[in-house]
Amino acid sequence: MKIKHEIYYDKEKTKPVTNYEVDADGYAILKTGKFYVFGRSEVRAIDNTIVFSYENSHVRARDNSKVMAYDKSFVGAYDKSEVWANEISWVYAFHNSTVKAYDNSKVWAYGNSTVWTYGNLSLHTFGNTMLMDPSNAKIIDRRVQNEN
Repeated sequence: MKIKHEIYYDKEKTKPVTNYEVDADGYAILKTGKFYVFGRSEVRAIDNTIVFSYENSHVRARDNSKVMAYDKSFVGAYDKSEVWANEISWVYAFHNSTVKAYDNSKVWAYGNSTVWTYGNLSLHTFGNTMLMDPSNAKIIDRRVQNEN
Protein backbone atom coordinates (compact mmCIF):
# COMPACT_ATOMS: atom_id res chain seq x y z
CA MET A 1 0.00 0.00 0.00
CA LYS A 2 1.47 3.31 -1.06
CA ILE A 3 1.44 6.05 1.58
CA LYS A 4 0.41 9.57 0.67
CA HIS A 5 3.06 11.72 2.31
CA GLU A 6 1.98 15.13 3.54
CA ILE A 7 5.28 17.00 3.85
CA TYR A 8 5.63 20.77 3.72
CA TYR A 9 8.22 23.49 4.20
CA ASP A 10 5.69 25.45 6.33
CA LYS A 11 3.13 24.67 9.04
CA GLU A 12 0.34 26.34 7.05
CA LYS A 13 0.65 23.66 4.32
CA THR A 14 1.20 26.15 1.50
CA LYS A 15 4.66 24.97 0.33
CA PRO A 16 4.63 21.19 -0.34
CA VAL A 17 7.87 19.22 -0.49
CA THR A 18 8.01 17.18 -3.68
CA ASN A 19 11.73 16.49 -4.16
CA TYR A 20 12.30 13.57 -1.78
CA GLU A 21 13.10 9.92 -2.32
CA VAL A 22 11.05 7.04 -0.91
CA ASP A 23 12.91 3.98 0.43
CA ALA A 24 11.90 0.33 0.08
CA ASP A 25 9.83 0.52 3.30
CA GLY A 26 7.78 3.47 1.99
CA TYR A 27 9.45 6.11 4.17
CA ALA A 28 10.11 9.53 2.64
CA ILE A 29 13.80 10.44 3.04
CA LEU A 30 14.30 14.04 4.25
CA LYS A 31 17.85 15.41 4.19
CA THR A 32 19.14 18.64 5.69
CA GLY A 33 16.39 21.17 6.15
CA LYS A 34 13.28 22.02 8.14
CA PHE A 35 10.09 20.10 7.37
CA TYR A 36 6.51 19.83 8.66
CA VAL A 37 4.98 16.35 8.41
CA PHE A 38 1.24 15.66 8.64
CA GLY A 39 -1.26 12.82 8.33
CA ARG A 40 -0.05 9.26 8.12
CA SER A 41 3.28 10.22 6.57
CA GLU A 42 6.27 8.02 7.31
CA VAL A 43 9.60 9.84 7.26
CA ARG A 44 13.29 9.14 7.79
CA ALA A 45 15.16 12.31 8.83
CA ILE A 46 18.93 12.33 8.27
CA ASP A 47 21.83 14.77 8.07
CA ASN A 48 20.91 17.51 10.58
CA THR A 49 17.25 17.63 9.57
CA ILE A 50 14.56 19.32 11.69
CA VAL A 51 11.11 17.72 11.56
CA PHE A 52 7.84 18.89 13.12
CA SER A 53 5.56 15.83 13.19
CA TYR A 54 1.75 16.10 13.49
CA GLU A 55 -1.36 13.93 13.18
CA ASN A 56 -0.16 10.32 13.58
CA SER A 57 3.03 10.77 11.53
CA HIS A 58 5.93 8.34 11.91
CA VAL A 59 9.48 9.75 12.01
CA ARG A 60 12.80 7.91 12.23
CA ALA A 61 15.58 10.40 13.03
CA ARG A 62 19.35 9.93 12.92
CA ASP A 63 22.58 11.86 12.32
CA ASN A 64 21.96 14.82 14.70
CA SER A 65 18.39 15.37 13.48
CA LYS A 66 15.82 17.13 15.67
CA VAL A 67 12.17 16.07 15.90
CA MET A 68 9.24 17.81 17.57
CA ALA A 69 6.36 15.30 17.72
CA TYR A 70 2.72 16.21 18.36
CA ASP A 71 -0.71 14.58 18.18
CA LYS A 72 -0.04 10.84 18.59
CA SER A 73 3.14 10.83 16.51
CA PHE A 74 5.74 8.04 16.67
CA VAL A 75 9.47 8.82 16.72
CA GLY A 76 12.51 6.56 16.62
CA ALA A 77 15.63 8.60 17.49
CA TYR A 78 19.16 7.40 16.80
CA ASP A 79 22.72 8.77 16.77
CA LYS A 80 22.58 11.95 18.90
CA SER A 81 19.12 13.01 17.72
CA GLU A 82 16.92 15.26 19.89
CA VAL A 83 13.20 14.66 20.35
CA TRP A 84 10.43 16.72 21.99
CA ALA A 85 7.28 14.60 22.29
CA ASN A 86 3.84 15.94 23.20
CA GLU A 87 0.28 14.60 23.44
CA ILE A 88 0.42 10.81 23.50
CA SER A 89 3.56 10.54 21.33
CA TRP A 90 5.69 7.38 21.35
CA VAL A 91 9.49 7.72 21.37
CA TYR A 92 12.28 5.15 21.07
CA ALA A 93 15.66 6.73 21.91
CA PHE A 94 19.01 5.08 21.17
CA HIS A 95 22.64 5.90 21.87
CA ASN A 96 23.19 9.57 22.73
CA SER A 97 19.65 10.81 22.06
CA THR A 98 18.01 13.54 24.17
CA VAL A 99 14.26 13.16 24.80
CA LYS A 100 11.79 15.57 26.43
CA ALA A 101 8.43 13.79 26.79
CA TYR A 102 5.22 15.49 27.94
CA ASP A 103 1.64 14.54 28.82
CA ASN A 104 0.82 10.88 28.09
CA SER A 105 3.98 10.00 26.13
CA LYS A 106 5.71 6.61 26.25
CA VAL A 107 9.50 6.44 26.00
CA TRP A 108 11.97 3.59 25.62
CA ALA A 109 15.48 4.98 26.24
CA TYR A 110 18.65 3.03 25.41
CA GLY A 111 22.39 3.62 25.53
CA ASN A 112 23.47 6.99 26.93
CA SER A 113 20.17 8.81 26.38
CA THR A 114 19.07 11.71 28.58
CA VAL A 115 15.33 11.92 29.28
CA TRP A 116 13.24 14.73 30.81
CA THR A 117 9.75 13.52 31.72
CA TYR A 118 6.55 15.33 32.64
CA GLY A 119 2.97 14.18 33.05
CA ASN A 120 1.73 10.59 33.02
CA LEU A 121 4.63 9.02 31.19
CA SER A 122 5.42 5.31 30.97
CA LEU A 123 9.22 5.07 30.73
CA HIS A 124 11.49 2.08 30.13
CA THR A 125 15.22 2.74 30.66
CA PHE A 126 18.18 0.71 29.43
CA GLY A 127 21.97 1.18 29.48
CA ASN A 128 23.28 4.43 30.99
CA THR A 129 20.09 6.44 30.55
CA MET A 130 19.97 9.57 32.74
CA LEU A 131 16.57 10.70 34.02
CA MET A 132 15.87 14.36 34.76
CA ASP A 133 12.85 15.22 36.98
CA PRO A 134 10.64 12.15 36.48
CA SER A 135 7.58 13.96 37.98
CA ASN A 136 5.35 11.02 38.99
CA ALA A 137 6.23 9.04 35.87
CA LYS A 138 5.96 5.25 35.97
CA ILE A 139 9.56 4.12 35.48
CA ILE A 140 10.54 0.58 34.58
CA ASP A 141 14.28 0.47 35.14
CA ARG A 142 15.87 -2.18 32.93
CA ARG A 143 19.42 -0.97 33.47
CA VAL A 144 21.95 -3.56 34.64
CA GLN A 145 22.73 -2.93 38.31
CA ASN A 146 26.35 -3.32 39.47
CA GLU A 147 26.65 -5.27 42.72
CA ASN A 148 29.88 -3.63 43.99
